[in-house]
Amino acid sequence: MSEAEVIELAQGLDVDAAKPADAFPAEDDRPCWRCYDNAVKRDGKTWRAGVYWHGIKEAKGDDAATLTDTWYCDPLHVEALTASQEDTEHGRLLRYRSATGHWKRWAMPMHMLAGDGTEVLGVLLGEGLVLDRSRKAGILDYINTQRPRQRLKAASTTGWHGAAFVLPDEVIGADDIWYQATERTAPYGTAGTMDGWRDAVAARAVGNPLLVLGLSAAFAGVLLERLNIDGAGLHLFGDSSTGKTSILAASISVWGGPAFRRTWRVTSNGLEGAARMHTGTMLALDEVGECSPKDLYESAYALCNGHGKTRSNIRGEARQVARWRVFVLSTGEVTITSRMAAGGFEAKAGQGLRLLDVPVTGAYGAWDDLHGFATGAGLSDAIRDGAAQHYGHAGRAFVLALIEALAADGDLSGRLAVLVGRFKAAGGQETRAARIFALCALAGELATQAGIVPWKPGQAAQAALYCFGLWRDHRGTDGRNAEDAAILRAVADFIDKHGDSRFSGLDDHEAPMIRDRAGYWKDGRDGRLYLFTSGGLKDAIRGYDMGRVLDALDGAGAIPERDTGKRSKKARAAGGRPVSLYHIDPEKLGGGR
Repeated sequence: MSEAEVIELAQGLDVDAAKPADAFPAEDDRPCWRCYDNAVKRDGKTWRAGVYWHGIKEAKGDDAATLTDTWYCDPLHVEALTASQEDTEHGRLLRYRSATGHWKRWAMPMHMLAGDGTEVLGVLLGEGLVLDRSRKAGILDYINTQRPRQRLKAASTTGWHGAAFVLPDEVIGADDIWYQATERTAPYGTAGTMDGWRDAVAARAVGNPLLVLGLSAAFAGVLLERLNIDGAGLHLFGDSSTGKTSILAASISVWGGPAFRRTWRVTSNGLEGAARMHTGTMLALDEVGECSPKDLYESAYALCNGHGKTRSNIRGEARQVARWRVFVLSTGEVTITSRMAAGGFEAKAGQGLRLLDVPVTGAYGAWDDLHGFATGAGLSDAIRDGAAQHYGHAGRAFVLALIEALAADGDLSGRLAVLVGRFKAAGGQETRAARIFALCALAGELATQAGIVPWKPGQAAQAALYCFGLWRDHRGTDGRNAEDAAILRAVADFIDKHGDSRFSGLDDHEAPMIRDRAGYWKDGRDGRLYLFTSGGLKDAIRGYDMGRVLDALDGAGAIPERDTGKRSKKARAAGGRPVSLYHIDPEKLGGGR
């Protein structure tokens, strides 16, 4: 439900606020707290609106007791008790009036009162509540002692909570949930109109598959939990001024304005916090070159795996692990892998299959259809301007449409499986990548079906298929999995680097002394073979298990000679004893190079 609906629902729940505006409580009702939305007139005097402590000052001797009325702050109501579905994360829903006269709401976690309450007062002051600084502790007591009748469920993250979808300023699909968090929230928001966004942003994706993919990715985060996917991500890379950031700006406009964009210039811990803030939607990260290779290496798994590190508290006990489900859309001039390599970190296959590198290769940078603009830069500027003026409507409309679609036909998994089959992926790793592109395709097709984007049916799926081809061509593994390709590449690079210095002819009796020998070579009818010693091959493929390496070489047909039942072959070097050597054909390593 929207904030306006919750305000209407909660009106009148505070018993104290319902008291007549011209009456303070009688002596029999004191001591007590009261909150007045308007000024109170009493005995010819006007008392300012706000929270009062109505007390009794005991009389001395035969004197009558004195009634006291002490103002603490401007109007502040405690409208509801909040708690998670598991009866944890208790809080209070506060409604208060700022110094500029605007009513605001905040679901305050009760644990913020465990100390001196400075955090609570800081939030209220920052949001414009006027208070008496000499009575700060009393304001906290007032909040703590209120027991309103209304009960709401507390949601500490955005995204799905049961059948409802929670954003910081709106809950879609339920009227008994409120967003409650201590940390900062992502700047979700709306501006302009849905029609304006459709014309200025979404319509310009027609004929531009990379932009179709980017917008589809912005919707895809909503599907993650419904499909039991922990997370996924795409990384658009290419030269500067090609339109990557414009695609990111367009995608961001599905959920919020320009402030929704984040950069990679943050630590791995900071990225965990950012992912949690964007749960259920999209985390947009610009310029991967600003992230240190070490932080990138540590974060590539976590961002799309959906959970952070296990950390301990001051007593050495394990804290609760931060969790999220988010679709990451990233940009940069270099790939994720090459940025890691710049710091000496070798990317593992799993990292490359969580954030997929997609090259920006259009006829005009990122664009294939300029939509009447003279240059790609002109189209980029128009898209960014449109995204800055009209934003935040499409994501909410997509959630609402999905709730209705699930009620009618909840078989999202079946539709995803059909789309994955269209990619004709070779092997398990390509299938994992295909599933991410298919997820975007499904989101885009659902948005098309709901009329959120002005695309023809099948356009989102076709764009995802096209971009999957870009990813596969850039990956260059000829259908092999990433580990096999990396092993073949490592052996090939080792031969290129050390073929003349650490190898000599098998039958060369006059060969010079070889330091750190890695093996021998011999020429045959089909070319030269490199005969690796066991130590030489291990040196070439550090970080990989020997059996795994031999499987990859064997699968590529790179071991043409061997003894029966083995993958090595006995050979006698010039003047030496027979040794077991691995006969490697470098021509068969080409698929990994």
